[in-house]
Amino acid sequence: MRPMTISELERESGVGRNTIYYYISDGLLPPAQKASATRAVYNRTHVELLREIHRLKGEGMTLRQIREALADRIEAAAENGVDLVAKQNEAAREAILQAAARRFAHHGYDNTRINDICKEVGVNAQLLYSHFPSKKHLFIACFEVYFKWMNVQVAGPIEEADDSATRLAWRVWAGLGLQSLSRDLQAMARVEALHPESDLRPLVRKVYEMILGGSDEELAKDRKPGANAGLFDDELVSYGFLGVLENILMRTTWDDKYTSHDIMRNLLSMFLAVRAAYEGRIDLTKEWESISGLVDQLAAKIPGPDDMPGAT
Repeated sequence: MRPMTISELERESGVGRNTIYYYISDGLLPPAQKASATRAVYNRTHVELLREIHRLKGEGMTLRQIREALADRIEAAAENGVDLVAKQNEAAREAILQAAARRFAHHGYDNTRINDICKEVGVNAQLLYSHFPSKKHLFIACFEVYFKWMNVQVAGPIEEADDSATRLAWRVWAGLGLQSLSRDLQAMARVEALHPESDLRPLVRKVYEMILGGSDEELAKDRKPGANAGLFDDELVSYGFLGVLENILMRTTWDDKYTSHDIMRNLLSMFLAVRAAYEGRIDLTKEWESISGLVDQLAAKIPGPDDMPGAT
């Protein structure tokens, strides 16, 4: 149920606002929901009731008779649990986010102005900042928008593919799409993800979990029982491939040496090697036994700040 301002209600119903206000005060319409001290919102029920009042007046009924005839509908509308203000706020937030995502993609972070986004959406900066405290918050929030845009294009092919390498190829292609939409975003998101006190960290983590959703389960399906037992953790391997892709993408921003084909070929080749180990076609157990003691030793004492030269 779309919320409306008083101006929109006037246009939709053909009834002037003074008459609408009178009908509300006289109990012929349910009250509007207050969005602020000076702004109220209405819904489709107000339009329907106004049209019904007009029809009944045309049949010669008095306002008191109309109020009695519509009492149940008016009461039900007044008790409706739909939070129109919340719906309107969410609609505004989504419109801001979509407009910002397009502008960031076309103009980059530095050349995108908050005022231009506000002008496109038809809101003021105060409303924008009530949803996104800073330009950086808005930019990071676009990470999820870009992911959803790309996911729409690859969800079908991934669902139809029987082979995990084919599914990964589609995911890598989507990753390249994310990179092309905003080269700055993934780098900034990585910084926020690593910062333990960043209030954007949960949002970045959410997007990463969406990107990797189900990939650990897919890896587990490729595993042959007993093959290289205990060497691979599916979740960490899936994050590892994402990290490989992000670092490869970082390298490609330095110059034009590598193409998209180079990126996909190298990452898919790595995946095929890991899948071969998952399936037991490559036996790593003897190699692991030769270094497992060293790994145990090293993992037991990871250097920290106190181990730095000159630390006290």
